[in-house]
Amino acid sequence: MTFSSIPASRAIMRSMPPGSTVKIADTVYAPESSDMQGIMLRRMDSPEIVEFFRWEDIAILRASGNWRYDPPPRIATGSASYTCDLALLSAKARAKIVLMARVLSAIHELHTKGEVTFTDRGLAEALRKIAPQLAKAEVNQQFPGRALRMGDQVVLAQLPSTRSIRRVYRKFIRANFDLRVLVRRTPRQGHAESYFEPEVEELMQQGIREFGKRGGCYARTVAENTQSMIRRVSNARLEKGLSALTIPCIKTIERRIAALDPFEMTALREGIDAARRKFASSGLGVQQMAQFPGERIEIDEWEVDLWTYFTRIGLTNALSPEIIEKLPKGRRWIYAIIDCATRCILALLVVQKPSAEAAMRALRMASVDKTEYARAIGAKSAWSFCAGFSVVCADTGAAFNNSDFPIAVNDLGATMLFPPVKIPELRGHIERWFGNLSQNLMPYLSGRTYHNPIARGDYPTEQLTALDDEDLTRILSLYVIDYYHNRPHRSLNGQTPAQRWRDLEDQFAVTEPADLHTLRAALGVEFTRKPSKKGIELFSNHYSCDALRRLWETGKRSRLRVKADPADIGAISIEIDGKWETAEAVTVTPLFGISLAEWTEKFREIKQRYAHEAELTESIRTRAIEEIRAINKAARIRAGVLPGEPSNEQIKAIQKNLFHGTSFRTGSAIIETPAEGFIGQRITLPPEDSPEASSPTDPSAGDNHQPPPDATDDSAWGFDDE
Repeated sequence: MTFSSIPASRAIMRSMPPGSTVKIADTVYAPESSDMQGIMLRRMDSPEIVEFFRWEDIAILRASGNWRYDPPPRIATGSASYTCDLALLSAKARAKIVLMARVLSAIHELHTKGEVTFTDRGLAEALRKIAPQLAKAEVNQQFPGRALRMGDQVVLAQLPSTRSIRRVYRKFIRANFDLRVLVRRTPRQGHAESYFEPEVEELMQQGIREFGKRGGCYARTVAENTQSMIRRVSNARLEKGLSALTIPCIKTIERRIAALDPFEMTALREGIDAARRKFASSGLGVQQMAQFPGERIEIDEWEVDLWTYFTRIGLTNALSPEIIEKLPKGRRWIYAIIDCATRCILALLVVQKPSAEAAMRALRMASVDKTEYARAIGAKSAWSFCAGFSVVCADTGAAFNNSDFPIAVNDLGATMLFPPVKIPELRGHIERWFGNLSQNLMPYLSGRTYHNPIARGDYPTEQLTALDDEDLTRILSLYVIDYYHNRPHRSLNGQTPAQRWRDLEDQFAVTEPADLHTLRAALGVEFTRKPSKKGIELFSNHYSCDALRRLWETGKRSRLRVKADPADIGAISIEIDGKWETAEAVTVTPLFGISLAEWTEKFREIKQRYAHEAELTESIRTRAIEEIRAINKAARIRAGVLPGEPSNEQIKAIQKNLFHGTSFRTGSAIIETPAEGFIGQRITLPPEDSPEASSPTDPSAGDNHQPPPDATDDSAWGFDDE
């Protein structure tokens, strides 16, 4: 089937809860209603205007970076509102939060089994029990992929005190393992204080607990009975000549009931043994049945039961046997993300080795529509499955057991669970899927390793190795997209995963996934850059925005935290006044959709050609971008998912060595006010007969040199050359 005959992907109906907002270009909207065709959005600046957007149009806006979705602030149950962005914290603060979360999660697991008490002695004993697994996690993080060797120095973090555990444990559990409740609030943030008298507070707790023991009581009934009890005590005080008590309203008491620990309430109503039985099966909630797409996903890594060549060798017939024999080969790793409600695979990556960067790339892949990739590899089905996440489950591997991954999950609006080790049933869906892959696909591929030496027998794995990285990636992807998603699934009562997704989508809609700005701020590679009057320079491009211009006007010149998305360098995120601001590339031809890998390869060619120039002309960059876009899109997409993606440290090294000292000629991106209606400043190109029109540094400039498309159009925008 050719690309043209592949059906368009089915429009996915998104769910946007009340309180969420959408920003399209510079206009902010509030969602009104939606159906399978599109969504009605009401303008915030002109509430009388309601506009309709088709889902297909929204997909284009998302891909171009012009769609910004802000979900309503998440509020931790039973506490004040916690809306802080964990990615804005220092690395040390993030590491402490993640360590405390691991400790509290492990203690909660012991608590559900009845193996810990919250006395100093009981918590100290619990810390001794969980210390080995925490130490092992630290070792895996510091020495990923290998065992300890003599002379290795392991740095183990100091565990929290019993007092600190008691201070935050219940708050953390009530907040459904939300890492943000572990952030120490500064005095400026203040603390929520009760305006009820201490006696009223005590009576509310007494009433809730007393009436809560009566199984079957509704929250409204408990609240009414508690209010009546407080009113009787207040009347009795008046008869004695004392002041009356403040009577809380029904809604206030209902909120207090909702804030109760579910385990505690079950113990009150059904007894401690019943509570332990009920919660021991779910432990950290990972056994809960997901009801809608994105509610719960599982991510894991797996070493493929197959030997492949660690390269893209193409047609092996063109190579001699001697050359093929010398090519490196072995087993690759894959990362996969499965949606528990539908069993759909949301992400599938082939990587060289496990790493936190690869796991975060998988999270990004699960958050975007992958239909273009499906078409690029020749799949007959679409791969449009993506959603916003609620719960993310993973094991304690080095890729997940670090400070960056849980923080990234939280910044995407999800909760990271830390299941106990050596219990794969708590991640049963992804574990079974890997088993499915090993049993149903690997037997048909040459170079299989089998699961143990006995099963392998005398099978000549190395001699029969025939596939390369591109073959493996394409085969796995086609298996998922065309076969697995369309095959009846026993646990779905015979439905296919794709059909199950469509049914649940029609019933519940799908939570709006994170937009490009949020993905970049949560999963991007972090740099520190000092602004100049041209903006922030990164990858030899300048980036600017209104917030950066205002900061420059205040005279602040300190280094700023910057995040870039290797999959799309059209914009970066800059931390300004405790908020991530989007700064777009200052260039005539937008960089949106250009990956760092594509730009790096093209920039190497540019730098070799203009080796003696520290500043290049805008026309050189424009031609480079056009040449990148002219490359077959299918080939570009396929190349973007193959093994060999650089790590964050390698990306920083590329920035330091390749892009350092070379930039493109732009105007003053900060000190000059942008033209009305444009993002940036209007470009004024020099006349054709001026010296700037034909730069001596560009040997291609001359009689045959043509300006970039639309360069002479008044609608072109950018910055004047200095």
